[in-house]
Amino acid sequence: MLVAPAGNRGAIRLHNTDLAIMEAGEERKDLPCLVVPEKPFLGFDLKFHSGYDISIPLNELAGTEDLLTIVFRVVPDGRADQPTYFTQKIRVPAIEEEAKGDALLQGGFDVGLGKYKVDLLVRDRAERVCSLSWDIEAKLPSKDAQIELTMGEGAVQPVESAQFREEPPASRSSEQDPLNLKILINFAPQKALASSLRPIDTAALVSLLRTLSRDPRVGRFSLVAFNLHEQRVLFRQDSADRIDFPGLGKSLESLNLGTVDLKRLSNKNGGAEFLTDLMAREFANTERADAVVFAGPKAML
Repeated sequence: MLVAPAGNRGAIRLHNTDLAIMEAGEERKDLPCLVVPEKPFLGFDLKFHSGYDISIPLNELAGTEDLLTIVFRVVPDGRADQPTYFTQKIRVPAIEEEAKGDALLQGGFDVGLGKYKVDLLVRDRAERVCSLSWDIEAKLPSKDAQIELTMGEGAVQPVESAQFREEPPASRSSEQDPLNLKILINFAPQKALASSLRPIDTAALVSLLRTLSRDPRVGRFSLVAFNLHEQRVLFRQDSADRIDFPGLGKSLESLNLGTVDLKRLSNKNGGAEFLTDLMAREFANTERADAVVFAGPKAML
């Protein structure tokens, strides 16, 4: 996760050479890399989420321990004097010379409506640089133009770093009987073929859960978190007075999206059958539920 956003470069002590590279907007590959930008997409939290994936060949990082520094900025269109800077340092352990594969680095940020320029660079201790600049636009389809978004136009924010922190107790309404809410949520990547669940993938879903958990009308929560790709329930919480966010976060660590069970692979309708069975079981046990919320990224069954 990116840990230190700032509205001015002094707050994160930018190197002059780093600033010069970003100002030039040129692509550099002294440090061989592949940067794949993420187009902004609207999450359940009514924020646009964007980010990037960086892959670096492991043999380029071979040798003794190294330190990678990632710096990037997001600049709203027409507001060149209002950049938001982010920085992250990643310690690289000793890597063997014959190491195969790539190191994958990921980052994310949230934006409001509008166009933005992103300038990013990665630097190692040998001062080798990988850099890239690109443009993004966060916009709503005309049919959704009336949606009230969480962030204002041109705003930039970091993805929350402690997504699964404990939620403080919420005040509940005493004017009516508290509602019992059942939530079924599919924790899965926005990209169907992704091999890992990134913070940018979980941010909107966790934000939705926090919004529900703070609703003063709700008194009890029943939560079922599952993954459609692996066709299994990851976390369950029955009739609790608050959502166990730390427990939920811990359960997501068991996901292994990069592998596929042969039995599931041979059953082309496995995902649909799993979802049908899950809904049948859960809806059969909703006698005490006043409302049911179903959420997750778009999935092809």
